[in-house]
Order: sequence, then structure tokens, then C-alpha cells
Amino acid sequence: MISLAHCVNMAIQSLRSSKMRSGLTALGIIIGIAAVIATFTLGSSFSAYFTDELDTTGSNYIIIAATKENIFYDQQLAIVENTPGVTGASGELSGTGVIAFAGEQKNKTVLGWDENIEEIVSLPIYEGNFISNNDMYSAAIGKKIAQEDFRNEIGLRSTIDVTLYNSETKEYVTETFKVKGILGSDETNLMTGNQEDEWIVIPIETMRKMTGKDDYQTLYAMTDSRETLNETDDEITLRLARNLGVSDRDIYDNNTDKIPFLTTNQAEIVDEVSSLTDTLQWFLLGIGGISLLVGAVGIMNIMLVTVTERTKEIGTLKALGYSSRDVLMMFVIESIIISAIGGFIGTIIGLLVAYVGVSYLDLTMAVPYSSVLFGVGLSIIIGVLAGAQPSYKAAKMNPVDALRSD
Repeated sequence: MISLAHCVNMAIQSLRSSKMRSGLTALGIIIGIAAVIATFTLGSSFSAYFTDELDTTGSNYIIIAATKENIFYDQQLAIVENTPGVTGASGELSGTGVIAFAGEQKNKTVLGWDENIEEIVSLPIYEGNFISNNDMYSAAIGKKIAQEDFRNEIGLRSTIDVTLYNSETKEYVTETFKVKGILGSDETNLMTGNQEDEWIVIPIETMRKMTGKDDYQTLYAMTDSRETLNETDDEITLRLARNLGVSDRDIYDNNTDKIPFLTTNQAEIVDEVSSLTDTLQWFLLGIGGISLLVGAVGIMNIMLVTVTERTKEIGTLKALGYSSRDVLMMFVIESIIISAIGGFIGTIIGLLVAYVGVSYLDLTMAVPYSSVLFGVGLSIIIGVLAGAQPSYKAAKMNPVDALRSD
């Protein structure tokens, strides 16, 4: 029986003698492993990003949005605020208004909030401060509005005119506000799309006075921990629905036709995004799996051709005393080497593709080292399986018949 080192050396010499064929044989493995590694790495990077965003943009708040008008008032806000597990609550009244600055006018979304919302949803403050409950005619505006939407940049302590429609008087009301803070961040937020860059925020009481409305369109609740988020969400739904006259049966059956509001929380949002990411990841893994299958078939075919071409060589080796086991090992090792080289190159390419992807999306690259080991290990397994049948065929050759072949 020959040594393993001798088998490896002979396999390498054989591959060197047909470099082009060996390279083409490994191509399918390279493409498949590259797809698998790139997919795993991109998926892990997205997952790490969403986890970080959950921690920094408010990971434990609940949004309760009315699906009908005149549903939420101060009474409903108090119910939310007094629900066990809730550490803070706030209401929102929004509308489309005309913003005027330095002779220019723009239509923008105007939000009426109180000071509690800053902590609840972790509003990013780019410059200055957020409005307080003691303010009446102060505003916080989005970074894009301040820096891009008008010819002249709007800075802190600049004054802007906000015009809103009053539903009671049927007239438009204009008030002048001093800019107290700029909302936004220089970093791109894939989860929110940096939507705060387009907001105009004024005190909720001023918003009510200008619009003639005293209801809330949306309520926000902050829980004491992420672990109690879903439990608190359910309790808020139960208490609010009962207060609004919804029967327990409709509540427990989640009858959306009877419950006049919808709730969602950050954990649900991340779960939905993760679900979409997982679906895309499995789709790409399927493509990578097909490439690996094609690569395995390619290795098997090439090895069968190689066995046929080297029939006389096999006969000579057996005549010189090489056993069937020695021949089997030689061809299996040759197949493993092709696959391992393909797996290594595919891993490098996959990581490079993932790096380009996360760099373009401005994410931090998270490399799951287990997937790298998986990729290389999988390529070796493919080499063993794909080379088994051709190697077995070579090992079973009769040396006399092999030497006689043309």
C-alpha cells in the first residue's frame, strides 16, 4: 500500500498536466461556493444591522394607529399610559401644511407631538434641541428641509411660517415658529429611510389650536423592556378595544373589522424585514445549490473521462503492484483536490462579492466563519461523492485488460 503523501503528489502531477481541464472542472464549484458564502455573509450583515438599529432607534415602543377618525382622545391616551409595562406614552396629530421661508413655499408633513416622543422613538437630533411642553411656537424640522429644500438654508433660531387648515372655522391658519432643533442624521437608516429628514414637528397643543381638532391619529407607548413588548402590546389592544366598545370575542378573534385601530411594534417590524431577508437568502442559496450540483456532475464526468483516458496508466500501476485501494485513493484525492481548490477560490470570491455589497449599502460586514468552514467542507464532500464512482471504476479495472486497451 502506497502512502497518502505519494497519492497526493501523483494527483497533483495529474492535475498539472491538464490545467485547463482542471480549471473548468472546478468552475462549477467556484460559482456555487461563492454564491453560498456571499449569501450567508450578506444575510448575517443585514441581520447584525437590523439588530443594531433596533437597539439605537427605539427597540421597545408600540405604535397604535387609528383606522377611523375621532377614535383616540386624551382618555384613550391615559389608558395606554396606565397599562402595566408602559413607561411612557404620547399622541400624534398630523396634517399637510404649507411651510414658508424667505419668500419660498413648500408643502410638507406637519406633526403635532409633545416632548415625550423624543425618548419613546429615539428621535435623532442633528442639531439643537427638541421641542418641550413649555414651547408654543417652536419647531423641530428635518435636515433635508433645513439644508436642501429651500434656496436659503434654514438654521437654528430661524423663523418659518406654517399654514394649516382649521376644520372648525373652515379657514387656513398661519403661525410663525422659531426653529429650535434639526432632526436627522448623516448616517443612512435602511429601516426608516431617514423619513425624519422631511418632518416639521410643532407642539401638539399648537397643532390642535391651528387645526381645530382634539383627537389623536396615532398613539405611541414605550415599554420597560423588549422582552415584555408583545405582552404589553396585547394588553394595550385589550384595554383600548374594550374602552371603545369592542366585544371580547372580536378582540380575541382579532376581528379587524370591529377593532378600529392597528398596533405594531419594532420587534414585529424587524421580524418582517428578517423574514423577507431570509426568503431572499434561501432563494440565492437555491441558485448556489444548483451551481454546486452542476459542479458535482462536471467533476464526475471529467473524472470518468480521465479514467477512460488513463486506462493504460491504471493497468501499468496495477502491474507494478499498486492495489485497487491505492488506485481508488489516487482518483478520490484528485477529485477532492479539484473541489477543495474550487471551494477555496469560491470562498474568497464570495467574501469579495459580499464586501462590495455591504460597502455599497454602507453596512458593517459580518462574516459568519462557520459558513466559511461549511463552504470549504461542502466542496470537499462534493469532491468525495463526485469522484467516488469514477474512482471505483478505475480501482476495479483488470490490469491485463487495461494494458490491452487502445
